[in-house]
Order: sequence, then C-alpha cells, then structure tokens
Amino acid sequence: MSVGAAELLRSEFRKAFSLRMWWALGLPPIVIGLLSGAIYGAIASSDVLAGATDADVVAVTLAAAVTVGAVVLFAAVFGAVHVAGDLRHGAWATSLIAVPRRGRVVSAQLTVCAAVGAAYALVSIVAALFSLAVVGGDAVAVSGSLVAGLLPAAVVAGVLWSAVGCGLGLLTGSPTWSAVALVAWLPLGESVVAVVASGLGADAAVRLLPGLATVGMITLGRGPTDLLLPFGAAIVCLLLWACGMAGAGWWRAVTRDVE
Repeated sequence: MSVGAAELLRSEFRKAFSLRMWWALGLPPIVIGLLSGAIYGAIASSDVLAGATDADVVAVTLAAAVTVGAVVLFAAVFGAVHVAGDLRHGAWATSLIAVPRRGRVVSAQLTVCAAVGAAYALVSIVAALFSLAVVGGDAVAVSGSLVAGLLPAAVVAGVLWSAVGCGLGLLTGSPTWSAVALVAWLPLGESVVAVVASGLGADAAVRLLPGLATVGMITLGRGPTDLLLPFGAAIVCLLLWACGMAGAGWWRAVTRDVE
C-alpha cells in the first residue's frame, strides 16, 4: 500500500516533535528575543537616545536583528540535525521502505523544518516586541506598519535558513559536523570572510553573504546601503542561498547509498 503525501507529512511531523530537540533549540531564540527587547527598550527609554526622533525605530530594528540572528542559527541547526540524524540513525532507510521515492521524503523533511523555522521566528519576534514594549514604555511606540513588515521578513528568514540547514545536513550526513559548521559560520566565520574580502576590495561580494543578506531583510532597507543589500535584493539573495544548499542536499540524498 502506497503512502500518500498527507501521511508522509504526518509521519515526519510526529518524528520531529516526538523528540526534545525541537523545543530545546526553540527556547534560546525566545530567551534572546526577550532579553534583546528588554535591553533595547531600556536604552530607548533612557537619556542615551532622549534627543533622537526615531529612537523607537532604532530599538525595534536592533532588537529584531539580534533576535532573528538567533532564530536563523537555531532554525538552521534544527534542519541540519533533523535530516542528518535520520541518515545517521537509519530512520532515512525506514522512510524509504514506506515511500520508495527519495524526492518525496526530502520534500516532507524540508516542509517540516520550514514549519519549525517559521514558528521559531514568529514566537521569538513576538517575545522581543512584547519585551520591548513593556520595558520601553511610552518611549517605544511599535507601529503596525513596522510590525507588518518585520514579522513576515523574520518568518521568511527562519524558513530559508531551515532549508540551508537541511541542505547541509543532507550533504554531510553528520548531525555533529553540520551543527558545528553552522555555529562556526554564523557568529564568527562570515565576519572573518567579510573582513578579508573587504580588505581585498571585494565589497560587492561581501553584501551577498547569507548572514548579511538576512540583516538586509530584517532592517527593511534601513541599514547602511554600502554594506547591506536593499530589502528586495536581500530576499532574492538569501533565497538563492537556500535553493542552492537545499538543491545540493537533495542531489546528494537521491544519489547516496542507503545504509
């Protein structure tokens, strides 16, 4: 009896949410969102930015950038560990017994990881804005238009980085090395590459790095134009990174030997 798409998705969701990993990786970005909102809310309501006319926008943008930085890291790690763990522990082979079409299994895994990445982003940004409003008080008036632009951008970032993580996990087949690579790249590795490339005069290439493309999305075009891509270009750039990594992982999954 063949397994339909709905049954396959249900199975992948059960597999993902039966383990502690999904909420263990989801707690840090929520906590970071609460803390960043509180910190930038306190700064916006203090004398430091008393004379600034857009202190609330600056506070919201910075809190969102810090929060989304944590979201994309943990969403990518979840995607990498989830799919690579299946390969490492034999769950991949079990899935192929029920659904002998590898592309369908990879599609279901990408869908589950995208849902988790979107949930991380949504909950974490809401936590950051809540903390920002509570601590900032009257000094931080979060406009509806700003939230309407920020929330979708954060969700898209979480979804695309989960795809990046999935692709990396499928390529390496190792949960440990995939997670190490992501943790090394996002907080530190990309900064080193950006500094070196800038020193070599490749400033245009620096703007195309996935982390900076994510910042360009979250700042909604308000960041420094010499360092960040415009909002629309940043989305396209990050989408290409996600498609490239997920596509490479897809190819590796359909050509690798099943153990």
